[in-house]
Amino acid sequence: MDRNESVIIRHRLRQLHATFSMASASELQPGKHGELLLHDQHCLVLPVTGRCEIQIKGKSSHVAEAGGLYYYREGVQTSCVVREGEPFRFYWISFHLDAGSTEFIRLLKLPIRSRIDDPERVKTLFRQLADSRSRRTLSDELKARAVVMELVAFFLEEGLRSGEMLSEHPELQLLSGVLSYIDEHLMDALTVEELAKLAYLHPNYFITYFRSLTGLTPIQYVNQRKIEYARELLDSGELPVQEAARAIGLNNPYFSRLFKQQIGLSPRRYRQLMAERREHLEQQEKQQPALPEAGPWLEEFAWLDEPQASPHAIARPIASLA
Repeated sequence: MDRNESVIIRHRLRQLHATFSMASASELQPGKHGELLLHDQHCLVLPVTGRCEIQIKGKSSHVAEAGGLYYYREGVQTSCVVREGEPFRFYWISFHLDAGSTEFIRLLKLPIRSRIDDPERVKTLFRQLADSRSRRTLSDELKARAVVMELVAFFLEEGLRSGEMLSEHPELQLLSGVLSYIDEHLMDALTVEELAKLAYLHPNYFITYFRSLTGLTPIQYVNQRKIEYARELLDSGELPVQEAARAIGLNNPYFSRLFKQQIGLSPRRYRQLMAERREHLEQQEKQQPALPEAGPWLEEFAWLDEPQASPHAIARPIASLA
């Protein structure tokens, strides 16, 4: 995944908004055909036992089984059949996405199935939604939305790795040069007309085209990238606020107002918090006991000085770095 693709996905995921509609646990017996369904909302399915052959209208069929999380987007028509073996038991939820998020999901061309690394956690989330049908207070609505967002995140985590890359889309190839140009000219006062020329598009159409991919207008995106870069400069503590503003071509009052709109703090207060954080980390490092200076013998035979593990100690697995 290249940088421009990563930037687009990050911006769109920030704006993704899912609203919970319904959840349940269902079962299909062998030899039974499920009804023909037209999904008027987005749907996630978690198989628990058995296997089910699912036919998507106009496409080839696939088998849904435990170990995967399945996504059927809004407007898809499906039918299913359990041919043999044990009953097909599964959880399902339906949810609504706003138009921009729906278009973004369509553009990603995600696979139907996503492998899940934490099946017990996913199953728990489905159960929470299935059990919440009778409890619909204001706080329950918020909790349900948070659970749906977590399930969508589980699906996207694997789906983004195995799906078609955005960089393969002609739309992104056209926009990629524009995004690179913006990053190279953060100090300049960029205009829509200037950026539209790079894409060989009329400014009015360019705004619509740009927003369909990033979720932002060109100027909103430029301002966001400017503030992101200024934030990196302030993180280091090497530049005063005025210099950070100058580095992105903004006067200090406008920079302060724009920074606070996006970050929630004034640049001066943000820089102060970062300095306090660095000081706290430095104090923590000083409080740690100093390690002996490594000489040639210690470097080669330091393992001899390591304490022997207790016979009742539990071995901690070592994550592979491959």
